[in-house]
Amino acid sequence: MSGGEPEFVFDEVQIGKGLRPVAQHGFIVVDRGTLTLLGSDRQPIDSAPLGQISGNLVRFTRGKTVALTVNGTKYLVSPGWGARPFLVLPGTTEHVNTAAQALLKLVAAGGGRTA
Repeated sequence: MSGGEPEFVFDEVQIGKGLRPVAQHGFIVVDRGTLTLLGSDRQPIDSAPLGQISGNLVRFTRGKTVALTVNGTKYLVSPGWGARPFLVLPGTTEHVNTAAQALLKLVAAGGGRTA
């Protein structure tokens, strides 16, 4: 890491608690073993060491949404969906699937639980 830049940043993240939206254009920052959820205004929503986070792909979204448990709170995060309309044509969300899988790999590499 150089120049104070975070190791990984996912932008345009839709973040919610259950069905309640928290951020439509939020961010997930992974830096120095810590995952931080940031709102659309870049203010912290929640943060925890990767080893204390659990996550899994949400089945009914075809793996484009990740259920993350951070400090006992369950968040549904969809990296890349914030920039897209609600109805997306099939075949146009490959980048989201890749981002969701990449997020889970980062959590697992940091010692977190993934399914």
